[in-house]
Amino acid sequence: MGRLDDSVVIVTGGANGIGRWYCTALVQEGARVVVCDIDGEGAAGFAGWLNERAGADRAHPIGLDVTSPEQTADLASAVLSRFGTVDVLVNNAGSYPHVAFDDIDHDAWRRVIALNLDSVFLCCRAVLPVMRKQGHGAIVNVATNLVWSGLANMAHYIAAKSGVIGLTKALAREYGEHGVRVNALAPGAVVPDLPDRPLTPAGQETVEEILHYQSVKRHQHPRDLVGAMLFLCSADSEFISGQVLTVDGGLTMH
Repeated sequence: MGRLDDSVVIVTGGANGIGRWYCTALVQEGARVVVCDIDGEGAAGFAGWLNERAGADRAHPIGLDVTSPEQTADLASAVLSRFGTVDVLVNNAGSYPHVAFDDIDHDAWRRVIALNLDSVFLCCRAVLPVMRKQGHGAIVNVATNLVWSGLANMAHYIAAKSGVIGLTKALAREYGEHGVRVNALAPGAVVPDLPDRPLTPAGQETVEEILHYQSVKRHQHPRDLVGAMLFLCSADSEFISGQVLTVDGGLTMH
């Protein structure tokens, strides 16, 4: 506890799914968390819940379309006006549709690239000038372990996340001299924790098949990613940059 006392952390896609776990853990570690989500009402409600649970004003909601150049350009100034600094960015927003390659038209390709890769570029572009000026910062870009192994019917998603890893390494090189660390977190197949968003039969079949090949013989849950995310956000990883930390129960090894 307290590894991120008073650090200001932006989490995209923070009001839903794994983002909620990230935000909750960050508040528990003493951070002030900016909950960004395209669902502005959901972000406000979740931030209120976090503040009530913490007994303090630790979370601030922002409705944000991470694919919008205009909205992301205003992100840093909005956070600076509220908190005076931007210490950490967690680029968590994304989606992973399962579509056969033959059925991916150009519009569908662009939508997935926009949400999973362009969004990382836009949010990094928003905060990096602030981090460079203040001489410190950390960025965690969420990728996927599928970049190491590939998977049928997810070509656009895996292509986007491969781009995220390339961007991570390039930014780590470019901004390291300014005190900014940039790393990527690559989750495996996470079983949803929300009862209203169960796995489809095909999804359930996939995670059961994956389980057979994992070294850790249980399903992966959102909580399994929290420790790695906190590590990359905090001073515990202050000499680590340009790396990809894969958290998938030993499914992939490299």
